[in-house]
Amino acid sequence: MTGVDWHPAKETLTLVAQRYQTALAAYLQSGEAELLAEAYETARLALEAEVPLPDFGLMHFAGLRDSLLPAGSSGACLERAEDFFLEGVAVYDMALRGYVSGMAALRKEIAERRRVEEELRDITFELARQRDELDREVRKRTNEIRLRAQELESKNRQLVQANQDQSNFTYALSHDLKTPINTLYCFLGVLLEDFQADLKPEAQELITDLIGTAQRMRQLVDDVLDYSNVVGHQFTPERVDLQQMVQQILKDMDALAASAQAEIHVGALPAVMGSPFQIRVLLTNLLSNALTYGSEGPRAEVRIVCVPAETAGKVRLSVSDSGPGIPEDMQDRIFELFKRLHRYEQCPGSGIGLALCKRVAEAHGTVLQVVSQAGKGAAFSVDLDLEENQDE
Repeated sequence: MTGVDWHPAKETLTLVAQRYQTALAAYLQSGEAELLAEAYETARLALEAEVPLPDFGLMHFAGLRDSLLPAGSSGACLERAEDFFLEGVAVYDMALRGYVSGMAALRKEIAERRRVEEELRDITFELARQRDELDREVRKRTNEIRLRAQELESKNRQLVQANQDQSNFTYALSHDLKTPINTLYCFLGVLLEDFQADLKPEAQELITDLIGTAQRMRQLVDDVLDYSNVVGHQFTPERVDLQQMVQQILKDMDALAASAQAEIHVGALPAVMGSPFQIRVLLTNLLSNALTYGSEGPRAEVRIVCVPAETAGKVRLSVSDSGPGIPEDMQDRIFELFKRLHRYEQCPGSGIGLALCKRVAEAHGTVLQVVSQAGKGAAFSVDLDLEENQDE
């Protein structure tokens, strides 16, 4: 084949044309259905070889001319030729229909994709806009929060400093007052003792009243000092054996318990975590109040117990008495500084003790609660952290 241009498409067209014409001639003579199927097959091959429909028509015309002209034409042969051609053309018709429907589906798909892409672009743009707006708002809010935090931190430092300054001032003032009050108390005692025979009864009574006043001032200064120490006391929680501490406090109060003829019931008390100094102040004041106000009759009944608190890991320490109770309208006021239910002549005290107990409770992250009914005594309770790993 040297020097001859060979094109695969042309070679294929020639082979298809020969096959078509051979099958056409055989069908024109016999009319067998198997040969009619050959028209469909050769048309399919022609379509695969990219033979256009006009060329396929020419290929049929050439085969018809070669088959009919030498022998003459008859009606049956012409009908068979038409059937054979239509069978082949049916392949092109189906391909064309498939192409048209495929193009329509493709155009529809392309349009849908474009619509989706446009929506995606719109959504992406809106999301980007919202993101930028959110970023601006977050930066704005973050800056506001930072400024607010700085402001709160500054105010907190000022409050801590003011609280410390107040505590220091109260301590210094109370300490400085204590010395002259003690001196006055001692001088009045000496005066009454050494010159009692020379003093008129009115003078003796006046000096006795002054000694009582000095004694109340001493107690008030001591209570203020205790309050100042609690307010300014910073601590790291330590183990506190409540059982041992209560026994020590009660031993120190033997005289008060004896004068009240008190029946004191102490339950099983666990170890807790807190400030030993502050918890001792709390228990001392609660027990002192229970023994002082604990009974309307000749004997006081005081109970110190611990029960599980509502919060896991905590225990509720309660000190109760059998006294007259606290009126409901006074149950909030009793925790205020210098608020008292009785006159000093009826029951001595400065009105600082329960306020002090309240501050101790707050310093331990809890509150001091009171439950009381008229004629049924009062119970003060506070929740404290149990000692860590106590059960191990």
